[in-house]
Amino acid sequence: MSYENFLFSQLFMNHIESNDTQYQNLAYDLIHPEVLNHRELFLKSNYNTEINSEYDCIVNYLLNEV
Repeated sequence: MSYENFLFSQLFMNHIESNDTQYQNLAYDLIHPEVLNHRELFLKSNYNTEINSEYDCIVNYLLNEV
């Protein structure tokens, strides 16, 4: 697993456990495809820039899109 995959999945899980989202009460096997989908959406999004750190880009995406 790459660092970026690990970082995204950890931040995603932290975000959905700490915020009221549609994914909050899903079982892990149901969340997995959602993490993969959102990672792809993030990579194609305007949040994925070189202006900010990778961490900040992912957090901004999660706060605004999930």
